[in-house]
Amino acid sequence: MEGPYRDLGSGFARLTGPEGARRHPSRLRYVEDALLELLRNARDAGAENVYVASTLKSRRYRVLSVIDDGRGIPETHRDLVFEPGVTSRHLSPVADPRDPDGAPHGAGLSLYHLRNAAVEAKLLSASSPTAIKATFDTRTFPERAVQSGSRPSRSNLQSTLQRFAATGPTLYHGPPSRILATLRNNRIIHARDTAASLREGARGLGLDVSLRTVQRVWRGEVEPVSAVLPAGGGEKAGERGKRRAAEDGPVLTLSEEERGAVADILRRAARASYLEAGELRLESRPGEISVKARVYEPEEDHE
Repeated sequence: MEGPYRDLGSGFARLTGPEGARRHPSRLRYVEDALLELLRNARDAGAENVYVASTLKSRRYRVLSVIDDGRGIPETHRDLVFEPGVTSRHLSPVADPRDPDGAPHGAGLSLYHLRNAAVEAKLLSASSPTAIKATFDTRTFPERAVQSGSRPSRSNLQSTLQRFAATGPTLYHGPPSRILATLRNNRIIHARDTAASLREGARGLGLDVSLRTVQRVWRGEVEPVSAVLPAGGGEKAGERGKRRAAEDGPVLTLSEEERGAVADILRRAARASYLEAGELRLESRPGEISVKARVYEPEEDHE
């Protein structure tokens, strides 16, 4: 191959000379930027579904496992994709619709910069499905600050996914256990003979789950996640109409003792499913009362 590219075979090339230097600067500043690059890579590979497992370890290390059903990467090139300038989109880079004047995506270096920003980044499965796992130290490579104090998560990962969902493939996001249940439900990961073999398959895709959790997935006790809705698409018109109609209704007031009883019911229900219920919120509004609780799996430190 002539010009600023060196042919690496199987449609891959390495940027060389001035072209490589021109496209060298990294645009990755936050964990959300790295997630966006992984989503774009999956989209450019023709993925129709992308599964994102998110875990926060020791309140410091954000672990992302991104799994997609795109074309994948040849086994012969699995160690090359994190090297500088290696790309399969050198002749047809993809412009970002939100930044048409910026550097096109797929022109090389995005995975190289991601690996440099991460504590560790690995291609765990090259194809059928493709799985990349990356761990970031949020003290040195932070997550974007969340302005709302009502949200349980400290990151903007969900909003990044919601924005991308409007123009990209179908996205699924959740803790490793629920992503595993979703992969199994969608037949991305095939049925295994035993829970132990299912756990081995999960780990091969970057999903670190305990054997007890895998057994719950195996028995169908863990619910798959729903597809991520694009930003602004969460409430349907009929639901808005019902909410407005209820605004003129009576207000139900709960005493502290009654609030405590509701919280106790939720905690017992969570423990019956091997979960824990944390912060609880009860809000009384005209015509309705809403209950929100943060539920988590104690053996998996995630948000």
